[in-house]
Amino acid sequence: MTEQGHGAPAEGPPVHPVQPVPTAPTPPTPPTPPTPPSASTPGPPVETVKQHQRLSPLTPFIRGPILLLAFVGASWDNVLVDGDLGSTGLTVAVLLVAGAAYGLASWLVTKYWIDDVELRIDTGVLFRRSRRIRIDRLQGVDIVQPLLGRVFGLAELRFDVAGGEREGSLAFLPHGEALGLRRVLLERRDDLRGERPETPAGDAAPGQQPQERVLARLDLGRLVGSLALSSEMLLVLLTVAALAVAYGMTGSFAVVGGIVPALLGLGLALARRLTASYNFVVAESSQGLHISRGLTSLSSQTINLSRIQGLVVQEPLLWRSAGWARLEVSVAGYESGQGEEAQASSVLMPVAPVDEVHALARRVLGRDIRSVPLTRTTRRARWLAPLSAWTLALGQDGELLVSRRGFWVRRLDVVPPGRVQSVRMSQGPLQRRLGLADVVVHSPPGPAQVRGPLREAGDARRFLVEAVEACRDARRTTGQPSFALIPPAPETTQ
Repeated sequence: MTEQGHGAPAEGPPVHPVQPVPTAPTPPTPPTPPTPPSASTPGPPVETVKQHQRLSPLTPFIRGPILLLAFVGASWDNVLVDGDLGSTGLTVAVLLVAGAAYGLASWLVTKYWIDDVELRIDTGVLFRRSRRIRIDRLQGVDIVQPLLGRVFGLAELRFDVAGGEREGSLAFLPHGEALGLRRVLLERRDDLRGERPETPAGDAAPGQQPQERVLARLDLGRLVGSLALSSEMLLVLLTVAALAVAYGMTGSFAVVGGIVPALLGLGLALARRLTASYNFVVAESSQGLHISRGLTSLSSQTINLSRIQGLVVQEPLLWRSAGWARLEVSVAGYESGQGEEAQASSVLMPVAPVDEVHALARRVLGRDIRSVPLTRTTRRARWLAPLSAWTLALGQDGELLVSRRGFWVRRLDVVPPGRVQSVRMSQGPLQRRLGLADVVVHSPPGPAQVRGPLREAGDARRFLVEAVEACRDARRTTGQPSFALIPPAPETTQ
């Protein structure tokens, strides 16, 4: 008997069941390999360097030009005249070979890694050193190309971290690799902070170099003119005049021999300013303001607008007839001080027409700083500052704190209330007798310093109260902790 499907029994001869035909077993389907991410596949915005990387193998040749110059300077006369290297030249040659060997060993042991949260740099030949830099603490990643680095297409990466310290560098990498590594670090930093800016239309997608829009470019003729009208050039002219007078009176330069080194130092300072500001360009991209400059040594710097703590517009006396000014900014995490490197990292425009400088300032702060009303100090201040009292002015409008001062170099300092750390009012003995007081606005280190010296005591107190209230409102808006107003003491208020 056979079984049939559901339905009525069939009539006719019996139906024999069909035997199944044996077939080969179907092989199991291999798992589908994961599809590698493409440019259109969403994924992590920044790749990490899991395996250690090395610097360029040409690094020892870039680090050794000083020893090479020393070798040539010590032995060239003996080589040309006597045909012999000489003992001094031979010693320097040995040192040169030893330095090259040490440079090669240093290159072999120098490695770097990038993981999810930190950059690791291992260095040291005799003493090993491993430096760990948290990526979310990076404030700036600058690219510098010295003259020999440009010849070989190499660049150095310099890292500035929170606190105003320079935390290591990578010297040297191929220039294209340095650009890519800076992009990786900045994007990773923004991701860790949750500050990744939205990519505007027409800008580069994540993983690509952002497109830039030039905001300002320094004219070479204006740069040369600004150096000709600088205080250093004035000192050079006065020194040359003194040499001429001394030679006319004595017939010899021996009596003024000490002036010659000073003259050479001033000339060298002017030359450094010319080469450092040559081809100065300010551009804008999704990462912030990009600054490139340099003649013999190229430097590339990116400033995030959210890290700018204040700015200062400077107008030297010799520039005012030409209508020129200089713009500097205080950037959180960048080193501060009077050194050349610290000053270069804060310059946003070395020299430009006043209107162009204020246009850049408006791009940084989002408004015209000249619209803030300023009030001059009282006439009684002339007793303590007879030459500069008429230049002193101070004001605020709830969005910006502004001060103006200076005769030889007139400066306009601006700090947003949200960047202020404290406000202080103080009076000395003579100030108390004249009814005057000083007001100081403390902000992060940098060139921007809002000061109100020799203010009428009542005006100083009112400015103090209004400034503290503006700072409290700004911090309340951004969610930052505020500070309270301490009841004013007879002599000092803060």
